Amino acid sequence: MSTQSSLDALANERASHANTRRLFLGLTIVAVVGMALLWAKPKQIDLHINPDLRAGDQVTVANGTAPVPNPNVYSFAYYVWQQINRWQDDGGTDYGTQIYNFQSYLTPRCQAQLQGDMEARSRSGELRLRTRQITEIPGLGFQDNRVLGEGPAAWNVLLDMQVMETFRGQAVKDTYVRYPIRVVRFDVDRERNPFRLAVDCFGSNKPARIDVKDSAVNGATAAGVAPAALPGLSDQPASALVPQRSEAPAVPVASPTADAALKP
Repeated sequence: MSTQSSLDALANERASHANTRRLFLGLTIVAVVGMALLWAKPKQIDLHINPDLRAGDQVTVANGTAPVPNPNVYSFAYYVWQQINRWQDDGGTDYGTQIYNFQSYLTPRCQAQLQGDMEARSRSGELRLRTRQITEIPGLGFQDNRVLGEGPAAWNVLLDMQVMETFRGQAVKDTYVRYPIRVVRFDVDRERNPFRLAVDCFGSNKPARIDVKDSAVNGATAAGVAPAALPGLSDQPASALVPQRSEAPAVPVASPTADAALKP
């Protein structure tokens, strides 16, 4: 083989090696970019399905998070708030137990607010041997105008509830209250709170009594059918809710409505 042929073969071999190196480098870059993109993708998808899902409805997921439908926000607020206010035997122990049991579904601010309320009630003798339950007023259940959005991560939920308390088996409170419950996204501990939502108590609002004289409670509306307008405060936003307070008696009395103090 001539010298020139040897030089040409060597040049071709070097060119082939250079092409191989460039190909390997390109594949490496593509692999690294692909792995980076896969790593940036969400590892979990937070998906909230509307219970009233219809044919053709779509669920949009952005960065692993989907919007929370109004019925889901309402049912979450209702369940947590009802359980917090469930004192089955003795409010002196049950109130604190419920706050502890549901701490993963409460913001730190709300938990501190409830702790302060519990201590204030205890000092005024409103917990010992008291039972309490709150329930949705018939005919005044979920409707879209009860969930007021504050952007994609917070909502104000208007819960119209009947509040009932007893002392040693004797009714001491039976009243209707609207609770403006604030719900926020709360991604802190997915093992304890898979909903990734939390109750923030009332936010900047306050509870208020409502007038249900013309509601389904008195038979004006068929049972199970929510009225078109909210009773009493239908034209007022959540920020306008102001409680009407009166002093609670130090000891229980015979009348079921005598203890009319309005507290969260």
